[in-house]
Amino acid sequence: MRRLTFVCALAVPLLCAADWPQWRGPTADGVSTETGFPTEWDGKTGKNVRWKVKLPGAGNSSPAVAGDDVILTASSGRAHGDLHVLCYDRGTGKEKWRTDLTATPADAPFSMFPPERGHAASTAAVTERAAVALFGTGDLVCVDRGGKPLWARALAKEYGVIRNDYGIAASPVIAGDTVLVQMDHLEGSYLLAVDLKTGKNRWKTARRFAYDNWATPVLAQVGGEKQAICLGTKYATGYDLATGAERWRVEGLERLCSCTPIVRGSTLYAVSGPAGAVLAIDLSAAEPKVLWRSKKVGPFVPSALVVGGFHFMTDDQGTGTCLDLKTGAEKWRERVGSGRMRPSPVAAGGLVYFTALDGTTTVVKATDEFEPVAKNPLGEDVAASLALSGGHIFVRGDKHLWCLGK
Repeated sequence: MRRLTFVCALAVPLLCAADWPQWRGPTADGVSTETGFPTEWDGKTGKNVRWKVKLPGAGNSSPAVAGDDVILTASSGRAHGDLHVLCYDRGTGKEKWRTDLTATPADAPFSMFPPERGHAASTAAVTERAAVALFGTGDLVCVDRGGKPLWARALAKEYGVIRNDYGIAASPVIAGDTVLVQMDHLEGSYLLAVDLKTGKNRWKTARRFAYDNWATPVLAQVGGEKQAICLGTKYATGYDLATGAERWRVEGLERLCSCTPIVRGSTLYAVSGPAGAVLAIDLSAAEPKVLWRSKKVGPFVPSALVVGGFHFMTDDQGTGTCLDLKTGAEKWRERVGSGRMRPSPVAAGGLVYFTALDGTTTVVKATDEFEPVAKNPLGEDVAASLALSGGHIFVRGDKHLWCLGK
């Protein structure tokens, strides 16, 4: 096992436009501006399967794609105490490097039941020179693009045991030279900002009203100020990115929040569950305020999408909904999955890809009329969201990492 004892200077250059370097992609909203992604595949027959590789551990973190690298996390071993940051060649699926870590000894971070998929639910965030990963044990680690450890933090050891019914799922977010971690749990929630170069704290802000949530923060300009926006325990909240000071709070969400919000222009679209309403929040006002609120049909786990003038989402049972972006009016409500839905949908080329837990992806047109295009079986359970990059779709299945495309 490698020990994380190195501290190095990092720059944060921009990545290629075709990269999918973090949870929900380059703009943190599940949408790719690329075209040419496959709309049909079959994991059993091999149709449009470029490669697949067996994974060494469990997890439902999504792939992060940067340049020729596909980076994801996993855990294995007794009580999933062995943590892994993995890198595969995007062209062949060959393992390029693997950094093995040992989880910080702590109380079990799952208070209800043992984890189904280990401690690797959070998606890594990648820059041109580094990758940052957060594990369910509270271990926050940074490695360079060759897998060399740079720094590590044991958040459970530093700030107390992380007690969350379903574990940690919020992913780290890189904002310039700052790493953001939203740690909502039953005993002392907080938003943490650390220096990407050193791993040292920039600031730490208590979220005293927040309990167990799993949503990832998003970045936005609000009133000329760079802010981190968090969902959790009935509220959407904005924090000054430079200081961590709370700037505003809007009520209207459910108690449990898993879904990552979306910023379009000066509007924030937020949904929480189970069966929460969608809120459109005006960020241009002196005090952010609700523009419209939909009825309570939202998801618990899968995050939503905004494509064109429409808001797309699916509940956890496979019923998809399209809302008008300006008014919140329902345009259609149809079945888009054959069973439970855990992955968040993604979109590209005027199409929305809804993936069910059984691995079947239903492709529909991103319009105000329900127009299915294809239904594609993978033949393997999928709890992670798809990653879109360079005309290929990367899928983290229960046992394998897949690359789909011509």
